[in-house]
Amino acid sequence: MWEAAHAGAEAAAGETGLRVYWNAPTREDDVERQITLVEKVIEDKDAGLVLAPTQYLALVGPVREALSAHIPTVVIRSSLPIPSGQGLSYILNNENEMGRIAAMRIGKILHGRGEVAILGLDPDITGVIIRSRAFESALAANFPPIAIVERPISSSNAAEFQQVAQETISSHPGLGAILALNVAAAEGSWAALSASGKTSAIRLVACGQEMDLMARIRSGSLDSVIVENTYEMGSRAVRLIAARRRGQAVPDRIELPPVLVDQTNIDRPEIQQMLSMDWRPH
Repeated sequence: MWEAAHAGAEAAAGETGLRVYWNAPTREDDVERQITLVEKVIEDKDAGLVLAPTQYLALVGPVREALSAHIPTVVIRSSLPIPSGQGLSYILNNENEMGRIAAMRIGKILHGRGEVAILGLDPDITGVIIRSRAFESALAANFPPIAIVERPISSSNAAEFQQVAQETISSHPGLGAILALNVAAAEGSWAALSASGKTSAIRLVACGQEMDLMARIRSGSLDSVIVENTYEMGSRAVRLIAARRRGQAVPDRIELPPVLVDQTNIDRPEIQQMLSMDWRPH
């Protein structure tokens, strides 16, 4: 996911005369390391900051410090409880659209009736909650005969999701599809379906971006992935910073539509660019 954002940032930097320093904690939950990296941006008086926050509240103070130091800042993917403007912009995934796309896909592959389970519902991640609610709303509006049979609350890892998925598969012999709301849920669900020999009988639709998932689309063991356009997030973030530095007005908030990737479009050039992990300048 973030290598694609890196690729987009590098492409935009090459066109705007900026140089990208890209770094991140080795673990997504290492908030202290990310705070340290933001503090380094402030100390070095860099031209701008592009941040994908690992935690909703912990990064508020460091981002406010960057803004106080007049460092243009773009927060991508996950919003913070700080109003946009005054040097701060947000570039986010359209979570409502992601949920709607998922509902329409599930409705199509189940031919309008059957059972679906939702895995990966984490109450601590706002985007996941929004996409889940949008999915349920769109499913009820367009395919009322489809029943949601499971929606366990969880913030588990892939191994624990595999166990939850296996229990769900065993408990619902009529299950026709699983919606995985994040990559960990997708990995666990795919492992459970593979172990049960049911990758064809129960179709898996995933939200996220991970190269193993893309390979499984090609093999047919995974129906589709709804991808956040992190390449465009990285590209637009750098362009916004360049525009702010030129004194131009820039939007305070942008929501990018996600894209459903399946066997019919995975090899299209625009999809391959969006999934690109090649951030090195050409």
